[in-house]
Amino acid sequence: LRMMTTADNSKTFNVIVKGDVLGSVTSVVDSLKLIDTGGEITLNIVHTGVGDISENDVYMAAGGNTVIYGFNVNVPINISKMAARDSVPVRLYKVIYELIDDAKREMENLLDAEVIEEDKGELKVLGVFRTEKTSIIAGGEVLQGDVKPTYLARVIRNKKYLGEAEVTSVQKEKLKVDNLVAGETGGLALATKSKIDLQVGDRLAFFTREAKKRTL
Repeated sequence: LRMMTTADNSKTFNVIVKGDVLGSVTSVVDSLKLIDTGGEITLNIVHTGVGDISENDVYMAAGGNTVIYGFNVNVPINISKMAARDSVPVRLYKVIYELIDDAKREMENLLDAEVIEEDKGELKVLGVFRTEKTSIIAGGEVLQGDVKPTYLARVIRNKKYLGEAEVTSVQKEKLKVDNLVAGETGGLALATKSKIDLQVGDRLAFFTREAKKRTL
């Protein structure tokens, strides 16, 4: 089982905070700064202020992937329409932890997914029947584990990685089957993004890959 994340430390969460009083604004900002993202996301406070959401707030947020948070304030109808027109999210809250939970969700959406890979089996190629730009038809013996449609496969020759493919179908004695297990021989169809010159004697290492959303 392999777990990987591809961290992009340049990600930034932009926010504008408006509150009914200065103390509220300070509390919200301090709470936002306490959200731990493991250094993957930078919190950028674009602007803070006291009072209702204004035209200037929307203007500063427009085009900058910025969320406007209002704490115990309102947003006039004309400003709300302006924000909708400019695709600026405006979130109003009266409970601070609900505002922080919303900010956490926004930050989670910025996190790179955790990629989980699990080894499934290995096959020795005994025959290559067709090789095209985006597909391969081959046969072989399963050395360990199993192989079934939707598994991914790394093509290995003399311990050297040649490319990756996806198993689209599996056959045993010319009949489609759900899987082949260790000790069995059969055929399989592979889909590839680019042509792979598969040869007799190559190994196919099967695995699954899942992208799992991370939380804070």
